[in-house]
Amino acid sequence: MQLHLVLPYSDWPERDDIAAFAQSVALPATSLLFGRGQAQSAQAESLEVWLAKRYGLADLAVAPLTLALDLPGEEPGYWLRADPVHLRADRDRLLLLDTKHFSLAQSEADGLCAGLNKLYRDDGFRFIAATPTRWYLRLPADPGLSWSSIDEALGRDVREHLPKGEAAMKWHGLLNEIQMCMYNAPVNDARVAAGQPAIQSIWPWGGGMFPPADKPVAPAQVVRSDLPLVNALVQLGGGVAKPAPARFDDVFADGVVVLDTLREGNLYGDAHAWLSAWLALEAEWFAPALAALKTGELSELAISMPEAGFAVKVTKASLWKFWRKPKQPWKVR
Repeated sequence: MQLHLVLPYSDWPERDDIAAFAQSVALPATSLLFGRGQAQSAQAESLEVWLAKRYGLADLAVAPLTLALDLPGEEPGYWLRADPVHLRADRDRLLLLDTKHFSLAQSEADGLCAGLNKLYRDDGFRFIAATPTRWYLRLPADPGLSWSSIDEALGRDVREHLPKGEAAMKWHGLLNEIQMCMYNAPVNDARVAAGQPAIQSIWPWGGGMFPPADKPVAPAQVVRSDLPLVNALVQLGGGVAKPAPARFDDVFADGVVVLDTLREGNLYGDAHAWLSAWLALEAEWFAPALAALKTGELSELAISMPEAGFAVKVTKASLWKFWRKPKQPWKVR
């Protein structure tokens, strides 16, 4: 069996800090695989850029791609992702939190979108909640703005990641208006009364024309992932997408597995959560993968870490290269 593991969110910005914090964290199998394997040519890049290259796309507009997965029969035009978010005051900052930090029912999402559609009907805006956590906004035309992805904005001051471009100030005002509308929504009144966090705004990002002009080219192997963007790329490219397994022992055939285990700790700057996620990967993936390489059950393990600019291939023969020292994940560059 040959397996390609893709680990986004694997780079920690303050490498010296995390190395000091992680001194007591033991990842023997992970470090051995990273150190003994044959390093491949790679450059540090976001997951979106990495995916665009591997699926043959010059540009990766997330909203049209995931909309094609969620609502393939929707009206053509310019679409944005408009995902629901909670805003938390933190001293002089306003932090963006996503749906990992709150639950939201489909009926609540539909109710909030209905209020926004009533407010912006005359502007030609249309909000739709494809799922409780994945919302979309259709605009009458391309506003010509650049958008920060939700990954770039999570856990950070929203003011640093607002839309940029000629019409930016207009959109800053629109977002304030949207916040006021959602603040007064009956759905949020009920949530606050029940002790749940209010859904205070949307985060616009990933804009582009639907349907997508370019078709992605999917790999021949089965791709297993829980990331909607990955699944959209695979299915639109004619490939086979399946949910990510919980552990290595649940993989029974060749393929690609994209794991988002490190996402929350990385994006929210939570070093403890990020290191705990590495410990989980060690126990559930790398230790059993190492054992499978030794027995020959696994003939090749490829590992890609896009943001860290690291890729490695490991075979049973690699494990005999004792002169190659183990390498911790935060020391791969």
